Amino acid sequence: MRNSPKNPPSKPDTDDEPDLFRALELAHYAERFRGKVFALALAPGTPFANPLVDLKVLAGYRIQVVLVAPDADSRLQALISRSNKRGSRFHLLQAARADSGAAPPAVGRGLAQRIAKALKQQKTPVIACRSGSVDGCGVSAPFLLGAEVAERLRADKLFLTGPRMGGLIATFPRSHVMAEEIAAAGRQLPATERKRSAPLLAFVFECLKRGLPDIVLIEDRPGRLFREVFTHEGSGVLFNNVVGELVRQARLEDVTDIALLLRTGIEEGRILPVDENDIEREIHRIWVYEIDGLVVGCARLKAHGDWAELAQFVTLPRYRGKGHARTLGIRLEEEAAAMGIRTLFALSIHGSMGRLFTEQGFRPVDRGALPREWQAGYDMKRPSRAYIKEL
Repeated sequence: MRNSPKNPPSKPDTDDEPDLFRALELAHYAERFRGKVFALALAPGTPFANPLVDLKVLAGYRIQVVLVAPDADSRLQALISRSNKRGSRFHLLQAARADSGAAPPAVGRGLAQRIAKALKQQKTPVIACRSGSVDGCGVSAPFLLGAEVAERLRADKLFLTGPRMGGLIATFPRSHVMAEEIAAAGRQLPATERKRSAPLLAFVFECLKRGLPDIVLIEDRPGRLFREVFTHEGSGVLFNNVVGELVRQARLEDVTDIALLLRTGIEEGRILPVDENDIEREIHRIWVYEIDGLVVGCARLKAHGDWAELAQFVTLPRYRGKGHARTLGIRLEEEAAAMGIRTLFALSIHGSMGRLFTEQGFRPVDRGALPREWQAGYDMKRPSRAYIKEL
């Protein structure tokens, strides 16, 4: 029997790759939001302890948050004191009761200055909202005050959470909704949820009309704020006004964005594995869909002689269903025509992508009809279907 080598070559260890990609994703968003200011408003009945770990993580990455919390029973002082002894840097600010008891206090100059001072000292301001009232539309006082704080500070995001938010998020038809889509999205909710959430959705719409930035509904559970800020998938429902969107050729600075976009598809087996070096080599053939400076989708064109393949279509989960992949497909087709390509082809193991290709004028074919050069490097055991289109 042959002796085993004393020091056999070790097999490349890929077990840690998902963890590395998660770390890269976290670092990517930490850098994107570093130095930004967010506002977080807790509806009455939300335990103060729920977002504490999330807030510590954000503070660790120099993302500042102004917290508006209900304090009808005047317990916040003790809770904050206990948390600060454990390493937090909360700074309690009292918001006076409204005289009428029917509306939350306004953010006057004095309160705004105290908030700014706390932020400058790298502390997390906590505005105690003792009013438990709601306005005429049924929106709680902390939400109203949180919106005013976000507007006054020109915060980058306003997060709203509360005990009933999970039910709304679970039934909401999309996780990204533009201002003009709010009414239609609300009508798609189940009848009970539609009636209960109508005041909140109307409030969100009015806030966006006033020029507030992203408004995000998140579930009242630990970890949800972290997932919303630091992951591609997010965790809540994002409402905003899209200022600018475009399809453009990818640039070298997009390599990490593209790698993170492709990661889930690669892990699920829908997309063949590529690394950042592969992406950089093909960067001139990759096109991205950008919304307000964020790369939300991409696709690649790869030439094979007179043929070209449309591949690596991916869109961030919350931006799906709005035709971004179709727009990218059309742009790749235009690029192929400009290159003198005669035939396009594409493959997919998912029916939804197959429908996208047929809607773009492709027809199903046997994979044996595709270029031999391509066939030589493809694993025919993959359960993919092929589509072609003559230009």
